[in-house]
Amino acid sequence: MKTYIYPENLRATVKLWFWNVRDFLIICGGIILSVALLAKLWTVIPLAVTVCYAFLSLRADDSSIMDYIANAVKFFATSQQIFLWEESYEK
Repeated sequence: MKTYIYPENLRATVKLWFWNVRDFLIICGGIILSVALLAKLWTVIPLAVTVCYAFLSLRADDSSIMDYIANAVKFFATSQQIFLWEESYEK
């Protein structure tokens, strides 16, 4: 097997500035749609949603705020917590 100089031996995710490429394309599409809606309907709500998504999907050290929120919701709301303990009687 060849060893490459690229990070993680060609297994790293592709990043563009601070976002994954998928997130960057969603942000670009959101900005284009937001500007079109701003020009036509004079509403800034789609632009605010796009900016919020861009902020939440910022990546630093392979983690983002959106990943943290998703893991917190999964831990506290959607997954079952199991607690096991045994009684011990010491005499």
